[in-house]
Amino acid sequence: MAGLSFAAIDVETANSARGSICAVGVTVVRDGRREETATWLCRPPAGLDFFNWHNIRVHGISAAMVGDKPEFAQRWPEAESLVGELPVIAHNVGFDSSAIREACGRSGIRVPAWSYSCSLALARRHLSLDSYRLPHVAAALGIDFTNHHDAAADAAAAADIVIALAARAGADSLSALERMVVDRPLRTDRKSRKSGADTLIETPGPAGLSVSTAAGRPPRRSWFGREELVLPTVTGTDPSHPLYGEIIVFTGDLVAMTRQQAWDAIAACGATPARNVTRRTTRLVIGDGFRGVDPDAFTTTKARRVAELRMRGQRIEVMDEAAFVACVGVGTGLSGGRGGV
Repeated sequence: MAGLSFAAIDVETANSARGSICAVGVTVVRDGRREETATWLCRPPAGLDFFNWHNIRVHGISAAMVGDKPEFAQRWPEAESLVGELPVIAHNVGFDSSAIREACGRSGIRVPAWSYSCSLALARRHLSLDSYRLPHVAAALGIDFTNHHDAAADAAAAADIVIALAARAGADSLSALERMVVDRPLRTDRKSRKSGADTLIETPGPAGLSVSTAAGRPPRRSWFGREELVLPTVTGTDPSHPLYGEIIVFTGDLVAMTRQQAWDAIAACGATPARNVTRRTTRLVIGDGFRGVDPDAFTTTKARRVAELRMRGQRIEVMDEAAFVACVGVGTGLSGGRGGV
């Protein structure tokens, strides 16, 4: 694999703000072999330098551990220099790329003009798994990986995943691996419904995402008078978008748009909408005028489930409607009524 050269990156954050980077890990791969892995602890940019207990619980980094370390702006040039001109991959690259962008912006330094790829999206394209979280993909490929949420270990695991996928597919470069369309078995969460309801068929979407669509029938009304939601085809292909590759669940009514419009909007960003919170969920959007990022402050079953999974160490981000609308770039003047579950 003489042409398989790239840098894998992982960042850890001090709190729910993506720019609050407190650790960076980089692994360099040249010609299909890992050459070097480096990691740096740093103080997050000013204004984002508080540590949330949940984040500490996930990665084990506290304010005391970075108290004598340089700030992000002083550490970052070392990581950027190691990457150089190589293309960059990360597992769920939308998170890492947006964290880097926000941290650089907060620090008043240049945002690197890197070409990004996503090992999570590649795994979805090439493998058929119950979960595509980093430990599960590594285990499926026989990769030794024991220190999840250590920035160096996560970067190395993401690199090994891409190397293993390229070897399985016979790809000699990252671009060749990304272009491949793999014919793999597809699964559906629900094969059919009784009483004449739609059959849900799972089809491969762009970047290896699998999405379900209602076959052969237009949207219909549910027993509660709402139009039944139709899972859209994921069309977004920009891995630098902060929602790219994510599995997103909504709870509560949105003011700016209907639930269907929200689903369509995130699909256009490269994210997959889901009806319920599971171990694959990466983000919860809360409506009903909710403000903040704490799921315990909301009362729906979905919010409680997210709080439970976060307590167990699953990384699920929470955003309110204002943050969601700003993220997808949709104005608040959309037509249509409110819709939610």
